[in-house]
Amino acid sequence: MYEENNNNNYTYEANYTPTEPEKPKNNGGKKAGKIFALIIAVALIGGASGFGGALLANSMNSDKISSSEETETETEEKRETISTVTAAPQNTTDEEAPLGNLLNIETADGALSTEQIIHNSTPSVVLITSKFTEAQGSGTGTGIVLSADGYIITNCHVIETSYQTYQSSGDINPFENPFSFFGGGYEAVTQTAQADKVTVTMSDGSEHEAEIIGSDENTDLALLKIDVDGLIPAVLGSSDNLRLGEAAITLGYPLGLGLSASEGIVSGLEKELTIELSSGGTATMTLIQTDASINPGNSGGPLLNERGEVIGITSSKIADSTVEGIGFAIPITDALPILDDLMNKGYVSTPKIGITGTDITSAVKRYYNLPVDAGVLVVSVEAGSCADIAGIAEGDVIVAADGKEISDMNGLVAAKNKHKPGETMTVTLARNDGNIDIEIVLDETPNEETADE
Repeated sequence: MYEENNNNNYTYEANYTPTEPEKPKNNGGKKAGKIFALIIAVALIGGASGFGGALLANSMNSDKISSSEETETETEEKRETISTVTAAPQNTTDEEAPLGNLLNIETADGALSTEQIIHNSTPSVVLITSKFTEAQGSGTGTGIVLSADGYIITNCHVIETSYQTYQSSGDINPFENPFSFFGGGYEAVTQTAQADKVTVTMSDGSEHEAEIIGSDENTDLALLKIDVDGLIPAVLGSSDNLRLGEAAITLGYPLGLGLSASEGIVSGLEKELTIELSSGGTATMTLIQTDASINPGNSGGPLLNERGEVIGITSSKIADSTVEGIGFAIPITDALPILDDLMNKGYVSTPKIGITGTDITSAVKRYYNLPVDAGVLVVSVEAGSCADIAGIAEGDVIVAADGKEISDMNGLVAAKNKHKPGETMTVTLARNDGNIDIEIVLDETPNEETADE
């Protein structure tokens, strides 16, 4: 989470000084079991889902598990919260290999107390401080330890920021004519910058400089790496079967005040919100809603369930003085394929249809004499693209994707982004002789390009 300062930079100053974590109380002489460093193995496939990392003002999977051994352990007060630990292959060299050096952790169904969840999760939650030379600022956020060998999850907007510069709109030199700023010679331009230095502070107060492995603004996710072994990874759960009203706990470093926890419930599921990206354009995000407090600095931290498993990555909050207790988190099941791409490629593999289009408005409908009131009018088709190969033509009207009606380009992009390149997407076209379903095997957008669709 972040907030906007007077320079329109989504950063804020950190004044947090890490302190030693509070030692657990001695309850009647019971001895706490040793906490073993566990590594989560997650091997994932799946397409990128559309998420965003801007401050919300208006509107935001199958697992492959490699196993080689089983270990049983007990946690504090003899709770059997971990039943199986399965080791993943180490030091893989396969570029397309799933998240390496991780373990899968099966947890028991029994819920933990809030105190136990916070105590167990604290070593896996870190403070992230980003410094921006070009944007002349700094910011803080939260991260989640993904693996024992130093991979850290956070939000893209924690390690990236937007700022304004002035760009010449003519030949006026402001140094020769200092009043040219008021005469229209220069215009404000919003730019995006990545942090020049990222520091990760562990719960024990130790600091480590981090490498940015990859980030993606559309999904508001980033992956960092610190040169440390023996970390305690977070336990990753599933966000597929969440229920309204079940417990939700946030853990992070808001406002530079040190580690803070907040308890609430899952307030909403599959909330689709559309936001503007700092680099231009929009992104439609499907998120978990919670009333657990999310404040500037919580961004990138975990949303935990009653078993202490990460079910979401806290990302955004509606900014409005009349709104209270509405925060959002990226579902962990949607986030993991993105993180897999960032780890293996350094970028997110994005699907591409190969068209440009425009929303159907009443004016567009009348001008082109279209048979529908909503959808996307195909303006052009890229030669040789998957749309071209599938038979989509200029003038076609796309009214549904994967069996779900769409009303505009944002809806089509959101439907596309639920897939990954190489997967099949079905679009419904409205033609003069009736509707027709066409299957498209999606292309991959080249990393250096940004497609409209």
